[in-house]
Amino acid sequence: MKYFLITIIFLVASVLTGCVNSGSGSSTGGILKSVDGGRLFEPYNTIDKDHTIAHSDVLSIAVDPSDNKKIYIGTKKDDFFVSVDGAQTWSEGEAQLTGIQNIVINPFNTQTIYMSGMYKGRGSVVRSIDGGKEWERVYVEPQDGTNITSMTISPVNGNMVYIGTSGGTIARTLNAGESWENLYHAEKSVNELLIDAGDINTLYALIDGYDIVKSRDDGVTFESIRDMERDNETQKLYEGALYSMTVSPSISGVIIVGTDNGVFRSNDYGQSWVPVDVIASTIGIPIHAIEINPHNANQLVYAAAKAVYTSVDDGWAITDTTSNRIVDVIAHDPVDGNIIYLGLKRDKQNSY
Repeated sequence: MKYFLITIIFLVASVLTGCVNSGSGSSTGGILKSVDGGRLFEPYNTIDKDHTIAHSDVLSIAVDPSDNKKIYIGTKKDDFFVSVDGAQTWSEGEAQLTGIQNIVINPFNTQTIYMSGMYKGRGSVVRSIDGGKEWERVYVEPQDGTNITSMTISPVNGNMVYIGTSGGTIARTLNAGESWENLYHAEKSVNELLIDAGDINTLYALIDGYDIVKSRDDGVTFESIRDMERDNETQKLYEGALYSMTVSPSISGVIIVGTDNGVFRSNDYGQSWVPVDVIASTIGIPIHAIEINPHNANQLVYAAAKAVYTSVDDGWAITDTTSNRIVDVIAHDPVDGNIIYLGLKRDKQNSY
């Protein structure tokens, strides 16, 4: 069975009915927002009548799970911004970071927020316990140039935070950043860290371009998904270089990756992979961002270059961002499944 249905009728209808949306964008970046489940995205970049975030490269987005009107975004050079009205307007924050790759919010106390980025050239994690007003550094890399490229928080313990660095380190704190323990060292940058929704002892780490390593015992041991033994007749590996990864919000063992040769899905913790039936013209284009809707495990959103593809009942809804930047991050509203945010950035190798 194909994971998503795509029909010729849908593709023809898309052209005739204008399903390819051109949100009133510009050649700049910032935030795009959909309120209809991904069929239409529009820019939400206003600070005030004279200022905008449209020229900022957005690297991370986090929505407060207890107040979905409150949104934080991390940027490449402009520190971070916060909205308290659902992205209608933004105000500047000051964590003294650049290259803010990650923002995570403690789901049990949303006044506690973690951000990762560069502080005076060194990768750091900062923590706020007052909703983003004041920040303290709780982790720092020992040398210049290494950033914190990934971060995630335990869904059952708000004091347990995992980080991955551009130098290949995976580390964890069990006490909200007061101390850290080393878990694993990879050969390349750890670009994504995700916890399996159905098995909180399972952690996946996307290793820059070429592999995923997983731990099934809460970080005690790790194994390479690429190097797992497989039956060549029935258990295929994904194809292409890895650019993005997401996991099912409700089904254990489900991983989806975006590559430069399409989108692939595993239902068995990475043992076997099958291609997702995506729009053919996106195969061969790096998939920089991919997410599953936390309210609907069957809805996938992915970005290829300057277009965004959202699975809908009759195929794919396609949005042209009308920007000269790529979609780097996709975030779903934790309360309203119809609200999706996109963060745009310049198409550069490094974000810091």
